[in-house]
Amino acid sequence: MTAPGQFQISQGLVVLPPKSGNAYPIPCDEWDVLKGKCEAMSSEPWFFQSAGFLLLGAGASTLISILLGAYSAASLTTAWAVMAVTGICGGLCLFFANKETGVERARARDVVTQMQIIERRYQ
Repeated sequence: MTAPGQFQISQGLVVLPPKSGNAYPIPCDEWDVLKGKCEAMSSEPWFFQSAGFLLLGAGASTLISILLGAYSAASLTTAWAVMAVTGICGGLCLFFANKETGVERARARDVVTQMQIIERRYQ
């Protein structure tokens, strides 16, 4: 048999009642301010953005030097390789910065969604 305040489901699981505890009442306008701040939360991926633009700048300056003829025929292949590698790595860094921003926004949306679920309890 189960204790008072509990009941047993047919699969043998005992469902426990929620425990009561201390709670803070919060006015609706303050709740809306918190929800708005959570929606606006975002952590900018400064490392990937900085590294991406730095590498793209290095690739662009190498390309300009190649086009202006600053390299001899012997080092031209190396200059093209440097330009290609820095350009690809810079592009990848910016791609990852974009993805990281999306992940941070999804986390903030999850918090707001949970807050909306709590709101529905009281409507």
